[in-house]
Amino acid sequence: MKKFIVMALMLIGFGVSASAQNFGLGVNLGYGSEVKNPFFGIKALYDINESFTIAPSFNYYLPKTESESYDGISAEGKLKCWDLNVDVHWICYDADMYQLYPLAGISYFNVKAEAEASGGGYNVTVDAGSEGEFAINLGFGGQMYLTDNWLVSAEVKYQIIDNLNQFVPSLSLMYKF
Repeated sequence: MKKFIVMALMLIGFGVSASAQNFGLGVNLGYGSEVKNPFFGIKALYDINESFTIAPSFNYYLPKTESESYDGISAEGKLKCWDLNVDVHWICYDADMYQLYPLAGISYFNVKAEAEASGGGYNVTVDAGSEGEFAINLGFGGQMYLTDNWLVSAEVKYQIIDNLNQFVPSLSLMYKF
């Protein structure tokens, strides 16, 4: 959770330094097909020009817990995941109220595993550590302006990660300054 707060502060700091009308900040909700859990996060938009936008985001997947019990022994495993993305949107269709774009980018995906077991009066906790992998993001999205400053966007992208490729649909609510 500390990493989420630090990332949020970094994106807010980036937003303060960005010029007016070129920057947006918002929340992100989605689902990872291989993690098999929803996520929430923060997302920023920075318009380079009329055709290209940089979109950094940080997503925290809800922890996944598995429990098993057999012959007086119980075990529980917990998986925690997050990813940090920097995508580039190429605005290929721009109407007054909405835009469509393909996207490409890079991502850093992190997984942390923990396990606990108890039985016969003993408790064992194992922290398997965390592992991170860089990924490539490819996808398509669109955004629709609700007002002059508020917009909603929907994206589908495929994260190409070593041993964990996943499909990631997401929805965002953004405020453009």
